[in-house]
Amino acid sequence: MMNRKLSRWHPVTWAAGMMGLFLFCVGPGVLMAQAAEGNVAVDPATGQGPTMMALFNTSPTINGIIMLLSIIALLLFLFFLVTVNSSTMAPHQLVDNINKLVLDRKYDEAAKLCRSNDKVFIASVIQRCVENAGKQHSVIMDMVDTEGRRRAEILWNRISYLADIANVAPMLGLLGTVVGMIHAFFAMKFESLSAESGMLTSSIGAAMATTMFGLSVGILATVFYSLVKARVTKNLAVAEQVVHTIADHIKRGDA
Repeated sequence: MMNRKLSRWHPVTWAAGMMGLFLFCVGPGVLMAQAAEGNVAVDPATGQGPTMMALFNTSPTINGIIMLLSIIALLLFLFFLVTVNSSTMAPHQLVDNINKLVLDRKYDEAAKLCRSNDKVFIASVIQRCVENAGKQHSVIMDMVDTEGRRRAEILWNRISYLADIANVAPMLGLLGTVVGMIHAFFAMKFESLSAESGMLTSSIGAAMATTMFGLSVGILATVFYSLVKARVTKNLAVAEQVVHTIADHIKRGDA
């Protein structure tokens, strides 16, 4: 099922998404930023700034890393949209089949069904329930909580990569700005500073481009992380409810 869903993402769709992210990150620089190498200022007559490529070339190494992070963030976001849903966390058909087996007290068959669907989030948790059906309910619930926390921790660790990108991208942008400003100041001939003040301001403006890139990617990655976090929280709540329901069925069946 997951493979069928993944196949629906046509390469053109992925390319369009990455292009949209690129334009979002660098679009404001087309009108506002300083030119490459700090030698071209904004035209006062038209208000037009340098081209997008000139802005990117102010610090191609750091800007390239930031752009790579933006692409990774987009791919992670699309991946989590596909893989974090009810069909991968607690599919209705699997839940119904396990419920029927548990109500019929066919615990071995239920455990076998869980093992055959080990990619599903709730499968390993329910498996612990049915394999220990003869134990006290409190013992079963402790096992459920332990296994559930283990699986949830894996999921949270995966989506935390988006949060890491949201933190790293602005720091890379700030690093690029600091390096650019250092080069700009040390390149100036301070004995003729009045004659070169325009060039100095252009150089500083160009150095600020990396901060803009980093902040843009950081903001977008934060939005991605918030959306995925809400999706994970919702599906974990559904999975928890399903597991507790099956545990209650086991308790009533053994009563």
